[in-house]
Amino acid sequence: MKQTATKSLPVLMYHYVNDWAGAITVSPRRFEEHCRALAEGGWRGIGLAEAEAFLARGEALPEKSFLITFDDGFLDNYLHALPILNKYGHRAALFAVVSRIGPGEARACPEDLKRGKSPDIPEVSMPREDADGAFLRRDVFLNREELRAMDADGVITPASHARGHYAVFTGPEYGGAFLPENLSRTFFHTDLGPVFGLPDFKTGPGLLHRAFLPNPDLVQAVKALVPQDFPEMRRFAGQRERAELAGIYRSFAGKMGRFESDAERAQRMRLEITGGRADLEDILGRKVTSLCWPWGKYCPEAMELAREAGFEVFFTTREGVNPPKRPLAVRRFKAKDKGGAWLTSRVFVYSRPLLGRLYAAARF
Repeated sequence: MKQTATKSLPVLMYHYVNDWAGAITVSPRRFEEHCRALAEGGWRGIGLAEAEAFLARGEALPEKSFLITFDDGFLDNYLHALPILNKYGHRAALFAVVSRIGPGEARACPEDLKRGKSPDIPEVSMPREDADGAFLRRDVFLNREELRAMDADGVITPASHARGHYAVFTGPEYGGAFLPENLSRTFFHTDLGPVFGLPDFKTGPGLLHRAFLPNPDLVQAVKALVPQDFPEMRRFAGQRERAELAGIYRSFAGKMGRFESDAERAQRMRLEITGGRADLEDILGRKVTSLCWPWGKYCPEAMELAREAGFEVFFTTREGVNPPKRPLAVRRFKAKDKGGAWLTSRVFVYSRPLLGRLYAAARF
């Protein structure tokens, strides 16, 4: 009997797989429920190479194919998700923020995970509470050896999520000072890094916006006044210190900074896109042709640079259908901490082009 081909590839988006409850977290128990329900329903999680062949070149996939993706490169994807994927015969892709992939020996290997061996690893459920009572993100990312081992194993294939997943300041408007409690997000900072006491300028995706660059003299003046060590900064609360900081802001009124030039913008985006690809290829020893846009956002100039760099398939955070030979804006939907029946129904919807378009239009 002739096998029916996939007309639209459903793509799932996960981030954390651990036991900390969060908006983008799915517990290992729930992730196993998802994988089991899909497998029992006859669905097969394909590998990234198969997805690229379908999305970029239109090569046929069997009906009931889907793609699992993980964003950012967290260690819990390796420790918790990989053995479950292997158990149910699914494969997946992982989009790594390359600057967060650290050095060091592998803390576990795929064969250990398949045998159920418990590795000696750091706690991966985040965030943690520090001694002063402030919640800080201390995410645990994969290291280079683990990423290489994962790639060699073939169950989860790494691809690019850019070099640093950087935000940029989007203008001179601000609402107070940047304080330690603003460190509660994983990817919020610019390539300047967090500067305590700097005006809390609004930020946006770095591959979408033109960057506002704070005046270097303003940055230096703030650093000279405000302790940049976290415990000391927590004690920077006196009226005199706050008044001095406000005085610094007033002295820079009208000269808080400037917007980057076209050349500076192009160079910054090139480092983020092309540099991230080169770094990842150096780690893996092979070509990388898929890019997941940070926050799913990009501008035409970023797309042009990415295509020039050699990327062929581009993943977003928009929901929708993915017919063959449509590689420039691959749609994904967030896999929530809901039951296997919910997930299976959503995968079915996005495997049907007309039904998926109607569903996405109704939602957005």
